[in-house]
This record gives sequence, structure tokens and C-alpha cells, in this order.
Amino acid sequence: MIKGGLTGHKKQSFLVRYGIIVIAFILWYVFILNPINSKIESTKNGLEAQEFKIQRLKKRIKRLSNIDKEFEQEMKRFENLKKRLIPGDTLQMVATNMQNSFLQKAKKAKVEVLVYRSGSPRSWRDYRLAVSIFNLKSNLANFLELLQALDREKRFQRINNVNFSTIRGKKSEIRINMEIEGLFLGDKARL
Repeated sequence: MIKGGLTGHKKQSFLVRYGIIVIAFILWYVFILNPINSKIESTKNGLEAQEFKIQRLKKRIKRLSNIDKEFEQEMKRFENLKKRLIPGDTLQMVATNMQNSFLQKAKKAKVEVLVYRSGSPRSWRDYRLAVSIFNLKSNLANFLELLQALDREKRFQRINNVNFSTIRGKKSEIRINMEIEGLFLGDKARL
């Protein structure tokens, strides 16, 4: 009997040992491995979210780096357009500078300027226009040369009104009344 009792005791201690190992394994899984796996999974999800954010930021950086180039190009365009404005801080200064430039071109084209003056300012869209009025005496060839010189200048100015009358005599001459408008931007031309 003693032998049988020992065998039962061995079986019981074998079961207890393996039971303790199984319980230890369950405890290890529940308290150590499962929380670690959960943390690993949440960290993995967090990393995926961060990678997605990084990709979005890279795209945004690429877009913003192009904005710098676009801004630089727009500034160059703006400066080139600004050069085409007739200089002057006021409408009267623009009209005066427009008159001076016109007088120089008329002299080169051999067009006689009889009278010139500033006209009443006008508006175009939301912008102001300086106005200069000229009374000229010339022949047709010289007047066309003057018009070509004005066109080559590529300034923001336009001929608004032109009236011709013919003077008959020894020389064929024409009298021309014309208005030239020059764009005035004022503070809009500054950054």
C-alpha cells in the first residue's frame, strides 16, 4: 500500500507541478505577453499613423517649395509690369511724365506740338487714369512715326481720342487733337 500511496503522491505532485506550470504560463500570458502584444499593436498603429502624417507633410513641403518658386516668378512679373507704368506718385506727376515723354518722341518724329495740357482724371475698372491732351501739327508720315514710337514703348498708356483736320496749302499738313491716358496705380504698385 505504501507503494500505491507513493504512486498516487507522485501522480499528484506531477499534476501539481504541471498545473503550476500551466497556471504560471497563463499568468505570464495574461499579465506579461498579452499587454506587451497590445502595446506592440498600438505602437504599430501609431507608427502607421505617423508614417501617413509624414507622407502628407512631404507632399505639403513639396507643394510649398513650389510656392516659393511661383512667388519669385510672380514677383519678377510684377516688377516687369511695374516698369511699364508711367512714373509718378500722383495723377498729376503721371500726366506730367507722360507729357514729357510724349514731347521727346514728338521732337524725334518731327511732329510739332502746338498745345498740351493735363485733362480731367478718369477711371478704368478700379484704377485711375491720368489724362494728357495734345494739339499737334504734322504730316501723315511723321505722325505715323510718332505712333510707332509710342507703341514700341510698351507703357500702360493708350490713345483715347484722336481728331484729324487737314490743312491745305503748299505742304499737305494735318492738325491732330489727341488724348492719351496713362494708368495710375498709386499704392497698389508697391508691396
